[in-house]
Amino acid sequence: MQNTTHSRKTIKTNTNADLAFAMIVLASYFPIFSVLPTASALEIILLIFTGTAYIMMGIYGYAYCVKSPSMLVKTAYILVQLPLGGMLIYLGRGAGFNAMILLPLAGHCVVLYNQSLMLFSNLGIVATYLITRLQFVSSLDDIWSSMPIFLAGQMFIVAFTQMAVNEENARTEVERLVDEVAAANERLREYASQVEELTITKERNRMAREIHDGVGHYLTTVNIQIKAALAVMKQDPQKAMDALHVAQNQTQQALVDVRQSVAALRTTLEENLPLPQRIENVISNSQTEGLTVVFELNGKPRPISPQVELTLFRAVQEGINNTHKHAKATELKINLWYTDNQTVILEMMDNGAGTPQLKEGFGLLGLKERANLLHGQLEIQTAKGKGFQIKLEIPG
Repeated sequence: MQNTTHSRKTIKTNTNADLAFAMIVLASYFPIFSVLPTASALEIILLIFTGTAYIMMGIYGYAYCVKSPSMLVKTAYILVQLPLGGMLIYLGRGAGFNAMILLPLAGHCVVLYNQSLMLFSNLGIVATYLITRLQFVSSLDDIWSSMPIFLAGQMFIVAFTQMAVNEENARTEVERLVDEVAAANERLREYASQVEELTITKERNRMAREIHDGVGHYLTTVNIQIKAALAVMKQDPQKAMDALHVAQNQTQQALVDVRQSVAALRTTLEENLPLPQRIENVISNSQTEGLTVVFELNGKPRPISPQVELTLFRAVQEGINNTHKHAKATELKINLWYTDNQTVILEMMDNGAGTPQLKEGFGLLGLKERANLLHGQLEIQTAKGKGFQIKLEIPG
């Protein structure tokens, strides 16, 4: 109850409100002095003391109650002010319309209490007016004749104050929403910055994979062909020339790969070729003496996404490169299998030396990243003297 009331009534007191309260009270209070010639000394003392107490409580007491969350304090305020206001009306004997002195309390009740307590408090104001008037009038007609004026003034103040409270609450709510929107915008800016950083990091990793798997493959092939040409140049110049032609072709392909990395990271000259033919082209350009590459296609080729196709193509390049550089193998088998359950499986197996402890370089790391991005699975098996086997399975 306390928290609800406190959060609902957010109108603030200020100097203007206190001045308005004092002016209304004094306007009702001054006519009372017309009874001084017939009043006793005790009544005059009570009049001065009660009026001062009523004004002080209405200014300072009310300001304290507005800030206090305690309903007990707020209830005590109205219970003190009602007797003080009633005493002033009684001592004034109805001079002028001194009952107006109670009307500011109606506005205070709107600010301090919820709807139910505000209604009861205003009924208490009416009851105080009636009880006090009964003490010095001889006829009920006098009370009923002034009652409409009092009720009209009370309802006007209640309505006017309620409008002020609603306006203040609306302003506070707008300020709260503005603060929330500002905070949300700040969080969005932070999230945008984080997304930008993640996007840049992801793109850097992707570029690293493309450079390693693309240009790196072609440079490795060029190096192998040049070595082969140098080895047979004296004994078989024609064979050396063929190897150099293959190396030259690979440099041209490398340039294409660089352009595709800068533009769209797609092999524009080959992207319209079926994946099996692209793999055969890679194998043809990578053939060297001492290593036989066997390619086997299983299942019926079907259209797959460019991302899946590029990943499988890069995996073949990585497998051939690793076999040339590390395997010391004489045979590499490459199997591409289009399964019936909407997956594509690539297997590469060599008969090389293998290794007892696998150390993943940039190539295998990039291949794992590619597989993970496409929800695929990468399996690597190797052991000393048992070759190297890669199995890549991707939905597609």
